[in-house]
Amino acid sequence: MAGDTTLLQEHYGSAYTMADYTSQAHNVYLTGSFMATPKLNFTGSINYNMSKGELDPVVMPDVRAELTTDTLAHQDFTFDEMHTYSDLEYGYLQLGLGLEYKVGPRFTISASADYADMKDETGYVYGIEGGSYFMIRSGVRIDF
Repeated sequence: MAGDTTLLQEHYGSAYTMADYTSQAHNVYLTGSFMATPKLNFTGSINYNMSKGELDPVVMPDVRAELTTDTLAHQDFTFDEMHTYSDLEYGYLQLGLGLEYKVGPRFTISASADYADMKDETGYVYGIEGGSYFMIRSGVRIDF
């Protein structure tokens, strides 16, 4: 409406600082195959992954001197523990065994088993998470 005036009582603005995030991942993978006979082949694998990520400590500027009123004087503007919010550390192990048997020149049957285990050492949003699984697969292959 004409003639109405809206005054902003206060504007707090924002402050920021930069912080580095460091991540490390180490992975070891080993696989092997052994042909016991011309018709029978065995396979195996081991996979291990160890990963870690963390934020450097955050040093925010002190904004209390910038406040023009006491409206926010009661607030705590420190961020002493903020760098721990994104800490990640976990290990992952996967083991696999398999076999293939060639029934005929164009027909092969196979079976394999995998076990995997993940351990979360720090937890993040939902706390410590981890788990394991065991999977068995079988199949047939027809070459044409």
